[in-house]
Amino acid sequence: MSISTILLAYKEAENLKILLPQIKENLDKCNEKYEILVIDTIEPLDNTKDICLEHGVKYINQEEPYFAGAFRTGIKYASMDKFLIMDSDGSHDPKYISEVNNVFLSGADVAIGSRYIKGGFTNDSITSRIMSFFLNTAFRIVLGIKAKDISTDYRMYHTADLKNVNLSCNNYDVLQEVLLKIKLNKGKIIIKETPIVFNKRLMGESKRRLLPFIMSYIKTLCSLTFIRAQYFLKNERGRRILKQFILYGLIGCIGAIIDFSVFYILNRWQYGFNPVINNIIASFIGFSFTFSFNTFFNFKKSDKLVRRFLSYLIICICGMFISSVIIYFLQYSVNLSLLKGTCITFVACLQFLLNKLITFRF
Repeated sequence: MSISTILLAYKEAENLKILLPQIKENLDKCNEKYEILVIDTIEPLDNTKDICLEHGVKYINQEEPYFAGAFRTGIKYASMDKFLIMDSDGSHDPKYISEVNNVFLSGADVAIGSRYIKGGFTNDSITSRIMSFFLNTAFRIVLGIKAKDISTDYRMYHTADLKNVNLSCNNYDVLQEVLLKIKLNKGKIIIKETPIVFNKRLMGESKRRLLPFIMSYIKTLCSLTFIRAQYFLKNERGRRILKQFILYGLIGCIGAIIDFSVFYILNRWQYGFNPVINNIIASFIGFSFTFSFNTFFNFKKSDKLVRRFLSYLIICICGMFISSVIIYFLQYSVNLSLLKGTCITFVACLQFLLNKLITFRF
């Protein structure tokens, strides 16, 4: 076996001076043949090439723009059996290389250096941790991937698997796209994780920008949902899930109409309460309708009703919280009507998946 180690660099020369000797030292511990490829920007922005020559590693300029373009360039030029990718800013400690390799050799299609399993930790900011939590949860459900940390790129793959997928994303969302497409190509995917500590970058500034980052992931979440839906529609289980999803949406629309109608009638009724109380009553009636019809008619469940009701309620509250957070961050950057419509669609899909996997699973 042999290892292609890929480092995607964007003005990381000072960090590479420190990292490359450590990476070589830890690759030597694997007792396998290896190569190190540093994928630099299309046009050099610092002396990364000189650092690579000094340390005897391959220097390649990326052939497509953005993070995913550098990733695809790395795939193109990797020549070893295994493909190890890690950050070149120092956030991924090279000391975990042998552990990632050992986990991969235990029978994985993908091995991940994970921040979120027992023993792992991240030194990232609280904002990044919250975003990462929601991102990982949403993509884990949409992709059907059983792994805790699918937003990190400290990973090892079979190089052949990567060369057999067609990746279309441009940014960091390619990290989720590649997992889904390997899974669809192979029929299933075995992902194993090993704990790591995620550090803050050694030097320089982060290249990630919040708004493009969020919008890119929302777009990719929708596109990957569509890709996976196409795959599922080829079998009976997929057609059944689609039917449940359509009914879920229809019941939700009727529930919203009932909610609005009750609220309107109570506000017009001379013996009605104040609008806040009327809203609570209307919301509860609408919620009770959607829960009842989804439980007995859509998912056909008649047991554990209290547990299912509480689970359904919590998921609805979580949906409202997620949409509120998204609107809070993007309210001044995106048309509010478009943003609200996107949030409704995204949250509805997320709630359906959570209710199917949790509320109506048993």
